[in-house]
Amino acid sequence: MTESFKRKEFILPITMGICFGFLYFKLPLSIFAFIFLGFITMIATLYSIKIGICLSVFLMPYLPFTVDLLFMIFILFSYIFKGIFRKIDPFTKETVDIPIVLFVIAIIISTITSIDPKGSLRDLVFQLVSISFVFVIINNIKSKKDLNILLTVFVITASISSLYGVYQYITGLKMTDMWLDKAGNPGIVTRVFSVFDNPNVLAEYLIMTIPISIALLWNSKKVYKKIIFLFTTIILITGLALTYSRGGWLGFTFGIFIFILFTKKRLLLILLPLGLLILPFLPVTILNRILSIKDIADSSTSSRFGIWLTTINIIKDNWIAGVGLGSNPFRNAYRHYSRNSFIYYHAHNTYLQTAVEMGIAGLIVLFMLISIIYKYSIKQLIKGKDKWIKVITSGILSGLTAVFIHSFFDNIFFMPKTIITFWTLISLLLVLLRLSTSSNEVI
Repeated sequence: MTESFKRKEFILPITMGICFGFLYFKLPLSIFAFIFLGFITMIATLYSIKIGICLSVFLMPYLPFTVDLLFMIFILFSYIFKGIFRKIDPFTKETVDIPIVLFVIAIIISTITSIDPKGSLRDLVFQLVSISFVFVIINNIKSKKDLNILLTVFVITASISSLYGVYQYITGLKMTDMWLDKAGNPGIVTRVFSVFDNPNVLAEYLIMTIPISIALLWNSKKVYKKIIFLFTTIILITGLALTYSRGGWLGFTFGIFIFILFTKKRLLLILLPLGLLILPFLPVTILNRILSIKDIADSSTSSRFGIWLTTINIIKDNWIAGVGLGSNPFRNAYRHYSRNSFIYYHAHNTYLQTAVEMGIAGLIVLFMLISIIYKYSIKQLIKGKDKWIKVITSGILSGLTAVFIHSFFDNIFFMPKTIITFWTLISLLLVLLRLSTSSNEVI
């Protein structure tokens, strides 16, 4: 009986070996490698949901958003399947859960009442899957060690993306004329975008990540770790600089201010005047780009004013329920309201975009989410006793602050990758909220 059982143990690996051997000879190497690595990733996720979460965070910038979405759904269902036989706590059971639930209700209603329900469905799926990933993360990352690993993976993959952006700059990658008013920004050869298709999207991703890298550097006790996170921080900031995203730079400045304010506010007395003294010594291209913020004639600035005015007109006529979730309803509405032949897919402002998509009620829900995030984070920063948790909380809150500022100039809910990153940061804050009341673990 024992020998028979041992023989059966070899059936599955032998069968899989035959199948992959057949695929290897029948498929192109690139497709075979994709299938093989995908299979290994699925097995690793089934073995440990934590591995799946880390892989999802690491691979997110590089995978097509459809593949990334499917992988996140796979992780969700894997966790639900494994959780059938154990207790699952949906969220934190704190007030912070309420605006998340209300946000889900708002986007579902916005899809149902949309002027283009089919077009809204695409964005609804992105949002719901990303929010579901919050549920998976907070139920699996339950120790400071696990959180530290996930944060490290997050920073490393962002650094790789940023390095690729630096490579694009060194090789002089051509950019589209839509990304820059060359007449007002002489000397800028390219704006890097790495794997994010647009410099502003890369900037959004980096400003959410840089404060986390700084927080890990701040918390590191070992010299080699400090060197690693100092390197990642420099690479990430360099990548952000080369996006030439003015909104990104402004958001980053506010984010760093928040980080220092909640970690060592005395540094502000040094860094604020130092920052002003450094300004004249910045590269000419960066300095000119900063100064162009006040230039209303700049094509990027003037076009945004036009988009915002048109969006406000749409909101006036659709202030109760909005035109519907996502870029397709907005584009259809914009076509009817704008005198410009060029049609935009979003309002280049997250707050106006939320109001035009979901009405005033949706905007109120978003502000509720933001205010409660700050309330609980600041409560932790003031009353918390764990220094490691306080510094990491400062880093994540700083990343969110940076992207909230950038949201005045772009829509962070337009691209799936920034949607995923935003909700990942929310989940990390919820993890910290749980850890602050239960963990005494030392990193």
